[in-house]
Amino acid sequence: MEISSDLTIIGIAVLVAANCASIGVFLVLRQMAMMSDAISHAVLLGIVIAVFAVGGREPIPVIVGGVLSGILTVSLVELLYRSGKLKKDSSIGIVFPFLFAIGVILVTQAGNVHIDAQHVLYGSIEFAPFDALYLDELNIGSKSMWVLGILAIANVSFIGILYKELKISTFDKSLALGMGLMPLLVHYLLMIMVATTAVVAFESVGAILVIAFFIVPASAAFLLTDRLSRMLVLSVSLGIISAVIGYLFAILADVSISGSMASISGLIFGLVWVFGPNRGLISRWRRISKQRFEVDLGIVLTHIRKELGSNRSVSALTISNSLGWSKEYSKKLSEFIQEQKFVEKNTQGNFTLTDIGLKKIQNFTN
Repeated sequence: MEISSDLTIIGIAVLVAANCASIGVFLVLRQMAMMSDAISHAVLLGIVIAVFAVGGREPIPVIVGGVLSGILTVSLVELLYRSGKLKKDSSIGIVFPFLFAIGVILVTQAGNVHIDAQHVLYGSIEFAPFDALYLDELNIGSKSMWVLGILAIANVSFIGILYKELKISTFDKSLALGMGLMPLLVHYLLMIMVATTAVVAFESVGAILVIAFFIVPASAAFLLTDRLSRMLVLSVSLGIISAVIGYLFAILADVSISGSMASISGLIFGLVWVFGPNRGLISRWRRISKQRFEVDLGIVLTHIRKELGSNRSVSALTISNSLGWSKEYSKKLSEFIQEQKFVEKNTQGNFTLTDIGLKKIQNFTN
């Protein structure tokens, strides 16, 4: 039974999203987000050299060339960074445009071998269903689906086998060294997987979408949880959701598929950034407002005790005048301290402290 083109494209996008988003978690946690950008562009040099070497876009030479180019990128960045003269972001900013530019120059000299620089950047996922894989003369489906499926197995195996090493070396390199986990080796293995994923993925969807799937779902997941296992699941889930909704939007709006997927991914991140339950802007604003209210509560109760100690009457109006707060805010605080029974009103309508209020003041001063 032949799978429809729409399902094939969605399947390819889902596999790309899952592969990139799972590896991207460790890039985000290691504060190496821009390294994915560097590798995703720099692998073009290795791909072009591999194509020249074998005279065509054979999968294995292309992957090997891209991975070697990715390793070269990481090594040059580390070399510049460890020289002590440059920060890591500056090192990345120097290395990847240089290697990518050489790759672009070589692309223009590709001759009879078809390599399109625009295809590398933006991808052509809509044509992926037509690049079929044949077993003898039997069409067994899209070549990209098979390659990305094998990559997914490799990425899952990599994370599963080295989960402890990746986790410890990500959060505490010193502990990893002390436990003999060889964090440098783990680092380079991770970069090899990043390069491999980038090479395999951008053949279908282009470098821009690969970078988006590496970083955006993982960053959104980071805002939603503190646990690595949950972050991996959330990152992959958000990546898949972005791919599916992005494709449906592209079909309805008749726009770029890769662009739509990247845009939806960014939109989902924006929603998490604003409405996230713990680290979203609204929740942070509420938390800060609550903390400010607690501080102001301590100030107003201390002010009342001081004024009463000086035999001066205290009301919502005097609080506003003395502390320079607005009448509305002073009224809100006054109503709150009465509801909590921190104060009571006497016959003249002025505040007096209760035992509960005095205990509250002691909690603030201790």
